[in-house]
Amino acid sequence: MYAFSILASLLATVSASPAPMPDGTSGVPAPTNWPCADSLRPHAHIIATPSTTQVGGLQAAYGEGGRAILTTNGYYSLWDFSNGGVALQPDCKPPYLWLNIDTVATEYRPVFWNKTQITTNWSSGYGSDIVAKGTKLYNTTSTFIACKAISAVKSTPWYLFLLTPTTVPLASAPSLKGFDTSTCVKTRLTVELGP
Repeated sequence: MYAFSILASLLATVSASPAPMPDGTSGVPAPTNWPCADSLRPHAHIIATPSTTQVGGLQAAYGEGGRAILTTNGYYSLWDFSNGGVALQPDCKPPYLWLNIDTVATEYRPVFWNKTQITTNWSSGYGSDIVAKGTKLYNTTSTFIACKAISAVKSTPWYLFLLTPTTVPLASAPSLKGFDTSTCVKTRLTVELGP
């Protein structure tokens, strides 16, 4: 009986030993993530919330001239929230497009995509609203407005603006010139949790 337990113990030790690697070394191969570690991070949309607004559920995308817009067919991507930014990040590649706030406008600040990070005061993450932290120019806010451009085409996208404290009426705002201010609605942008 004693010989049988020694034999069972040896067999257990041998079967638990790592198999030799192709280069002849012994060890357990490190797990690999195909195609890269990014494939394990969640992909998600940035969506307009709450769902009760006219733009609720629409998704952030790239519009004409790099403008951030809301559409039914927005980016479904990895997102990079480093350095106070919000960036579209293709799998296994560095951030590609950064979400930026126009620094020139003073009341309704256009939001746009750029290959360079300009805005470093975003605060966000998966499952959270995108918040512009306060600066010398404006207080912390998570409120955006979405407006349609003045156009004969009914299907124009909703253009995004960061709403900062102002007493300027929508119709008088220089940054909203060319937009139908009667279409503007307040919204928040929320990064989905992903699948």
